[in-house]
Amino acid sequence: MDIKLILLNVILVIIFNSLLLFFLFWYFFRKKKNDIETRHRLVSGATDVIARTNSVRTKKSNPDKEKNRFKLLIFLSSVILSLGIIYLFNFKNSPKTDFLATKSANNENFYHNPEKIYPRGLNLIFFADSYPSWEDFDSDIANLMIGIKQIEPWKSYNNYNIYKINPGKETQLCQIKTENERKPVLRCDTKINDLLGKLQLDNFRLIVLSRQDFQSWANVTRLSDSGIFFSLKDRINESNGIATSYLFAHLLGHSFGLKDEEKFVIAKADGAPHTPDGPNCAPDVETAKKWWGTLAEKYPDRVGYFKTCAGSDDFVKPTESSLMNFGNMDKFIPDYGPVSEEYLRKILQYCFSQEKVTPDQGGDFFERYPEFKKCL
Repeated sequence: MDIKLILLNVILVIIFNSLLLFFLFWYFFRKKKNDIETRHRLVSGATDVIARTNSVRTKKSNPDKEKNRFKLLIFLSSVILSLGIIYLFNFKNSPKTDFLATKSANNENFYHNPEKIYPRGLNLIFFADSYPSWEDFDSDIANLMIGIKQIEPWKSYNNYNIYKINPGKETQLCQIKTENERKPVLRCDTKINDLLGKLQLDNFRLIVLSRQDFQSWANVTRLSDSGIFFSLKDRINESNGIATSYLFAHLLGHSFGLKDEEKFVIAKADGAPHTPDGPNCAPDVETAKKWWGTLAEKYPDRVGYFKTCAGSDDFVKPTESSLMNFGNMDKFIPDYGPVSEEYLRKILQYCFSQEKVTPDQGGDFFERYPEFKKCL
């Protein structure tokens, strides 16, 4: 919760309580004053008839006036307490209590949405961290998309929905984390979800482009929403464009479930990045032959059974070199390889296109990856 709203909440609570105390003190002070005045008139021994008559009238009328004042006090106190309870309840439960969410809802300049939205298209949400301007942000996105469209299967795919969010350089939602990390990585505050929620997208890839210096990384997922955290200290240009595109392709592969085809991975000791459950990493050669044996026969010069992937020398990968292997740049080949490329192509076809596919048409794909049946 934003500190400004916390202070506002405290101030309003103080005001509500102060008004209630004011009415209570006012009532008891008036009552005490009237009692003193009454006793004073009785003790003064005034003998004139007009004074006695007025005194009698005052005595008769005071009980009714005090009763009405007490009723009014109870009514006002109830109103104040009711307003306070209603306000606190709404303040706590309203989805707009977050300062950043409220600010973004009133500031359309935070968002640049695609002019044309493809139904069941691939939603890519680019988020700017520490960017000096929209111009730099737009330029980097354009260059990344140009680079990725030189690589299959992204080259043959056209249904991209590009969303852009730039809350401004002064809004710091992402910080560099070094504790319990092999190298510095970027972690973002959960408030970023308030900005993403406004887009109301069911399935997306979040791509945080940051001017901060850290080790770029990505969540290894298959169908669920995932995040890519990309360090771009400088604007993409001709000198760094190719290398940047390859790294982006690598991270984008992770966001759809591809594993590192090398020993060192950007992850903790456990979890999806280290699990040899395909598509491009098997626990042993026997399993690998079941998974990509057909492609090994079709592309014998490219597909085989090579050691080391997902952080282990014992696991088996289908290609000796690819975009998912930056460990040996001497043999680097700037593509995913037939196994990973076919896997990605099927995901785009089954989940991010208008094409109607049945489980039977997918062959053994839906048996190996049952989570993708949600796309049908």
